[in-house]
Amino acid sequence: MLVELFIYALIILAYGIFIGIAIIGFVRLKASLLEKKEINSSYISIIISARNEAENIEDCIAQIVNQNYPKDNFELIIVDDNSDDDTYNIVFNVLKDSGLSSQLVKQINHKGKKHNISESVKISKGSIIITTDADVILRSPNWLSTISNYFNTYSPNMLVMPIDYESNTGLLGNFQVIENIALTGITSGYCGLQKPFMCNGANLAFKKRVFEQVHGYQSHLHISSGEDVFLLEDIKKIDSNSIHYGLLKDLIVKTKTINTMPAFLNQRIRWAYKSKYNPNLMNLFSGFVIIAANLLIVCLLLAMLTKSVVAPYLLIFVIVKFVFDFLLVFLASKFLGRIKFMWWFIPFESIYWMYVLIVGTASLFLKPNWKGKKIN
Repeated sequence: MLVELFIYALIILAYGIFIGIAIIGFVRLKASLLEKKEINSSYISIIISARNEAENIEDCIAQIVNQNYPKDNFELIIVDDNSDDDTYNIVFNVLKDSGLSSQLVKQINHKGKKHNISESVKISKGSIIITTDADVILRSPNWLSTISNYFNTYSPNMLVMPIDYESNTGLLGNFQVIENIALTGITSGYCGLQKPFMCNGANLAFKKRVFEQVHGYQSHLHISSGEDVFLLEDIKKIDSNSIHYGLLKDLIVKTKTINTMPAFLNQRIRWAYKSKYNPNLMNLFSGFVIIAANLLIVCLLLAMLTKSVVAPYLLIFVIVKFVFDFLLVFLASKFLGRIKFMWWFIPFESIYWMYVLIVGTASLFLKPNWKGKKIN
């Protein structure tokens, strides 16, 4: 029994430290918010690699057209990655009447996101590169000006920015919102302490000079996904303190939730799949400690069923986990304007252990698909 308790205590201690660091980093980051300034001097290149995005691409471009930023100070580069639908024609017609400085590239064969962004950076004119996704359908009109202000004020090599989901009333959609709130807290918190290890290419900015300095995606071209986190790791080798998190509401972008369970699980397995190739041991540690801490709930249920003497101790450990998770999700939900989703916190905690176990195990053995293409 003593060995069991020691293992359980070690798990909850590691988890408490992991989440506690994120909470401290989040609070520290929030205390150093950027003051509102009007500095619009940077020329920015926005790059989108799109495949089969006919449903979303028009709304995505409209959000960029409506930015409160001089149109002669940014360009939009869109690469149609051999779409099977009408993505290219929609983009062509929308850009033609948009008034934007733009470039549209059509790939005859599927090239992948890394190749498309790399080639787009080569032809870009901006000193700041922003990567975003075609299914990002909501963003503040001040999104671009805030990015420009941030770079001119703090001059980061990379700016990690927040992502949210549009409102959704379904069970699966709400699950994704809560999960994203927690990920936002962890991502921003560790960036706040200059220990970044996560980001999302759907809302990411970096200096073109630094991208060229680390030779773009050359170090991980053999891996078809993970262009965002692997680039972050390469830039960290130059200066980890130069990677910032933009904890500003005007930087939040929103995308759609996934509507079916198979598609949702496939996406999450794809995200987890790339972690095994990440040289940063923090990714491996975070994955392990999250799975282990969530399995404490399973251990508690089994202990209660078998009337084990360790059940009261496990209950305390699970409550401790609950408290840490609640604090992190509460802080991040306030920032994202998602306080009402705290009602979903307890249902989320109750089933999250099953989800992380399924995704974590599947990512070790399965190669996920992305829009009909097998991930390498």
